[in-house]
Amino acid sequence: MPKVFERRSDAATADDSLARARRQGYLRAAFINLKPLSYVDDKTGNFTGSGPAVAGAILKKLGIKNLDPVLIEFDAIIPGLLDRRWDMSAFPFYITPKRCAQVAFTNPMAQYREGALVKAGNPKNLHSYTDLAKDPAVKVGIGTGNAEIDWAKQAGVKQEQIVLFPEEALGVEALKEGRIDAFLNGDLSLVLDVKEYGGAGQLELAKPFTGPMEHGKEIIAYGGWAMRHDDVSLLNAFNQQLEMMVKSGELQKLQGPFGYTPDMLPPPGVTAKDLCPAAPWKPGYKVFK
Repeated sequence: MPKVFERRSDAATADDSLARARRQGYLRAAFINLKPLSYVDDKTGNFTGSGPAVAGAILKKLGIKNLDPVLIEFDAIIPGLLDRRWDMSAFPFYITPKRCAQVAFTNPMAQYREGALVKAGNPKNLHSYTDLAKDPAVKVGIGTGNAEIDWAKQAGVKQEQIVLFPEEALGVEALKEGRIDAFLNGDLSLVLDVKEYGGAGQLELAKPFTGPMEHGKEIIAYGGWAMRHDDVSLLNAFNQQLEMMVKSGELQKLQGPFGYTPDMLPPPGVTAKDLCPAAPWKPGYKVFK
């Protein structure tokens, strides 16, 4: 069973995580309960999700038998990595330059289009991030720590319009009750939110919907696992295996049961370094395309 995080007692030095994990037989990985990325199954009590399914398969190829899952709050993932409480995130999340300045990400395992969950019939006629900013009375729900917070503000959404939720279920419930007018996330997450937390017939994805824009183009988000920049050997080994899984079709096979479709696979040649060129990548870091 997953444990609540604790400070790791073993001494750690830069770039030792791969060797240590092989010796121990496990790699400590932090997760949040967020379907389909990472969660504890209510019926079986097993740790599962698209993140641990793929990461676990990769680690086994690297000679590491198990993930040692640590349950945390989302805001703790990066500080805990830097404090060496764990060695990676068990769940993939959005690769952004702001996050890359602190931690390294693996190459992307999926691409996501941004969406908005609204009341059935879309009574506020919300079809873009720009629409969210037009009416200061519109309340916008976002998960605590999510990239959509910055994207919404960049589109002109005011701080007082934004309502943060520590759990997806709370955001969905607030939308059903009319306390917010839209809940933002990737399309995949929003579809699964309705399936998991209720709202069929009451809620829908706004269609059409234009996500956040940058340099005149709609932002496509990419998800990857977070690690430390110093763990070059682990990053290189993980990315090499991930590249082979994309090409062989194994990645889609592992992610398919969690709702991922072929059009969500990362485009060929897109790497974490492409998405975060100014990040402090360390000597010896390799780019796999």
